[in-house]
Amino acid sequence: MPDINPITALLLIIAALPIISGVFMQFSREGVRQSLISLFDNLVFIALIFLAIYLTKQVFFEPSNRIGHQIYDLIPASLQTLLLGQDVIIYLVMVPLLLAFFWGLIQPLTKVFNRFIVFPLANALYGLLSLGGPLLKGFTGAVVQIPRAAISVLLLGLGLNFMVYYAPMPALSASMNESSLYQALSEDVLYPLLNSNLAKKIPVIVNDAFAQATGLNVPDEEELNNLDESVRELMKGRVITYFNGVTLDTAVTSNEQIDKMARQIVGREKNDTRKAYLIYRWIAQNLTYDHDKAARIATDTTGMESGSIVAFETRSGICFDYASLYVSMCRAVGLKVRMVTGLAYSGSNWGDHAWNQVYSSEEDRWINVDATFGQTGNYFDKPDFKVDHRYPQVQGEW
Repeated sequence: MPDINPITALLLIIAALPIISGVFMQFSREGVRQSLISLFDNLVFIALIFLAIYLTKQVFFEPSNRIGHQIYDLIPASLQTLLLGQDVIIYLVMVPLLLAFFWGLIQPLTKVFNRFIVFPLANALYGLLSLGGPLLKGFTGAVVQIPRAAISVLLLGLGLNFMVYYAPMPALSASMNESSLYQALSEDVLYPLLNSNLAKKIPVIVNDAFAQATGLNVPDEEELNNLDESVRELMKGRVITYFNGVTLDTAVTSNEQIDKMARQIVGREKNDTRKAYLIYRWIAQNLTYDHDKAARIATDTTGMESGSIVAFETRSGICFDYASLYVSMCRAVGLKVRMVTGLAYSGSNWGDHAWNQVYSSEEDRWINVDATFGQTGNYFDKPDFKVDHRYPQVQGEW
């Protein structure tokens, strides 16, 4: 008997339970009426979940959207600063609030809809089912429970993402990666729906350069915890040697256009944290990750153009280019900034990565910033930044 993936089995069970209960629903006029009410309520609930998540994304995670940007600007600056990097918390708070608001808003309409549409339809359906056999009744009961099954699967998928992100568990991660059903759910629903670190799909350099430098393959979560100290020290300093093929000073060299854009981005903002965030947001939204370059750099870095200027001119690059441009722009507006390298977790693999730290004079501390990961969620001063960024090594400070 072939092994059954536990995640696949769990998803199937969660989806099947409401459908099976529908097969054995109470066959009465009131039972049919309540089933139809439940059907339409579940359909509305699904639509409102998508609407609430969409609006949250537009305001907090895609402020380049004109209306979303205008709404975001209405939020007090102190609250904006408090929410920086808190993308999971934003979703957990805003989506239920919006969901509750819209649900309450449509209740008067729901009552009218039930009275003039659902109740007559239930009476007609009851009359039709009275003429049919148990097979027709069971089939109808199962169909009306499909939306509830969809909600259960969606919530379970979100829960699994949340668990793995905040409490890395190699066995659970492996089961999720091996479940074709879960991968389809993640690829087709969770990632497009959230586009955040709850459903990460983040680029890191995963290639044999790791093996060439350390004698190891890219480690999984369990292997990372078991690496001896000598290998950890070797990992800390070697990433910079092949990420770009240029010196660090050359990579962060700026020009007049970059400096002008940086000053334009921050405008009249005086707060260091806000200035740093505005630059981070611009880079995350205006650069596209160059997957072809990442693949080429795995085997040969010679003749490879990297750094701030090429990233700014082409509006693309790999993580080192993102981090280099962030250094240049921060320097242009008087911010202290660092280039950091180490390992990062893409959602399925650990790989080589580069990011930044920027100094906030108001808070007297260094803030972790990852503009590359910013394309999938807010990675500015995330409280759990160290969950998916390991073994940081400061390569330069300006």
